Amino acid sequence: MSQQQTLYHWYRCVSNQFCSLSKPQAWVLAAFSLAVALARRCALPAAAEALPICGKPDSLERRWQRFLDNAQVDWSQGCTALARWVIGALTPTRRVVLLVDETSLRQKLKVMAVSLAYRGRAIPLAWWCYPNEHWPMGQVKLVRTLLEWVAPAIAPDMTVVVEMDRGLGNSPTLLRAIAGRGWYYLVRVTGRVRLRLSDGREVAFREVVARRGQRWRGAVRAFQTAGWLECWALGVWEARYHEPWLLLTNWPQAPSDQYGWRMWEELAFRDFKSGGWQWQKSRVTDPAHANRLWLVLALAYAWVVSLGTQVLQRPRWWRELTRGRRAQHSVFALGLRLLTRWVLRQRRLPFQFQLVIHGAI
Repeated sequence: MSQQQTLYHWYRCVSNQFCSLSKPQAWVLAAFSLAVALARRCALPAAAEALPICGKPDSLERRWQRFLDNAQVDWSQGCTALARWVIGALTPTRRVVLLVDETSLRQKLKVMAVSLAYRGRAIPLAWWCYPNEHWPMGQVKLVRTLLEWVAPAIAPDMTVVVEMDRGLGNSPTLLRAIAGRGWYYLVRVTGRVRLRLSDGREVAFREVVARRGQRWRGAVRAFQTAGWLECWALGVWEARYHEPWLLLTNWPQAPSDQYGWRMWEELAFRDFKSGGWQWQKSRVTDPAHANRLWLVLALAYAWVVSLGTQVLQRPRWWRELTRGRRAQHSVFALGLRLLTRWVLRQRRLPFQFQLVIHGAI
């Protein structure tokens, strides 16, 4: 399959999923995302060089600049469309784990993202870019807004778990909002959070797990000043931790080690930067433009992770791309290998997403 045919088939898939975009807008999104994946760089000049079939690099770069500047390209609708595509491709779909975290572009820009935990990585589903230390709205409202964009992609029979670190987990208002959707939360909080134990005692959370090797779980009420939130507390201080994990959840069966999945979003952010798309070198610092650029990057990332999944599912592809029986590369790295190799060999790529949960999500 030629590069032109690859772009055509990828455009057909993108236009079918992103119904809010016009055909020219869908074409730019498809071409831009394919170019980023091929170039492994999101800088417009470098990406434009990766698609010679589309004409002169300068002309293509200018077209992408107009796309980033086009206010009619609503990235919030793009987030919902991408979330529908990604979550709809999950098999099986018993449980969805959403990771909420923030990353930054040097000192210029910050991004709050809600991502799907998947095979040691996290696929961004909704995000909001804003200048450093200039929130577009309150932090709690921002996270709630992003979760609202993802919610239409969640089927009623799905179990949803939202994981957050201490910066966000200390908000009882946000935790109540998550529970109000019928979702679970599993969040880390500070040791100063007050707990009311089942025997009526009130203690600081850090007093419950005070030594390495301790584990503790119990039904509690937390956040005294917010009117006591009924939940479960999980305290874990393993030998390899510098400090204990102090977790709150409304999911009684929550395994404490699942909170470790939150680190997968950090690995995905690294893929967006030095490990893949080189976003740390981007000169796109206008928040509105950056939101649309992230739509391109997240789409490319989801597709590459899907390609990596299919490598893991097909022994023949696995033998073609790597050696040994144990996975030494991330699902993202395997997808990049497949994309690069098959485009050079003009083989037909799988364009529809396939995301298979096996063992740990």
